[in-house]
Amino acid sequence: MSSQRRTVLIAVILLFALLLALGNVLCHALVVQELTGSAPPAEPGVLAGLIHAVGTAAARYPQFVWFFSGAPIAVGIVLAVLVGLSSGGASAAKASAGRPADTGGDAALRLLGLLQQEGRLIDFLEEDIDPYSDAQVGAAVRAIHAGCRSALHQRMRIERIYTQEDGASVEIPAGFDAGAVRLTGNVHGQPPFHGVLQHGGWRASELALPASAGVDPSVLAPAEVDVS
Repeated sequence: MSSQRRTVLIAVILLFALLLALGNVLCHALVVQELTGSAPPAEPGVLAGLIHAVGTAAARYPQFVWFFSGAPIAVGIVLAVLVGLSSGGASAAKASAGRPADTGGDAALRLLGLLQQEGRLIDFLEEDIDPYSDAQVGAAVRAIHAGCRSALHQRMRIERIYTQEDGASVEIPAGFDAGAVRLTGNVHGQPPFHGVLQHGGWRASELALPASAGVDPSVLAPAEVDVS
């Protein structure tokens, strides 16, 4: 997959995750408003009603709002990381002396296996969560978030592409990396461009995945058998 196509795919994954998170929160807020009989705001308009519903849900059930918004975003970030590593693993392995190069797919599988090992990510995604209450699911997501975050930070160094705070004014110079900076809004003419930073972006500056050591990388988690 080319760098440009990979960037577009990552952007689509993250956009879909954000839209799903927003839709989840709005649906949950409207259900809470219906169940609690919260009075609508005095101001007319759909937007005011939605803002009121979200505020009521966040005040009454903050852990559920966090789960319904955080879970899709967390899964989207993991998928985006896997897509980003799909071509980077092979070049990183070629630079390692004394062992053959790994394919990008192997590197992605090893990372997914680490997220399962330390955060039980696959167990959570494959589990049917319908029988569980929102409180039980929310508590499980907190532990999964901590484990997956630890796994990522131990194996890679993640840095912001722009260190300024979101909302700051920035200048995009000529010759900028189009894969690292996405321009939106009124883009015309030639750089340098001046605009407002909407998101600082993330970059994996270092990656240190363990070698496969002859183990089938498609085995994301070995079966565990207690022999009597």
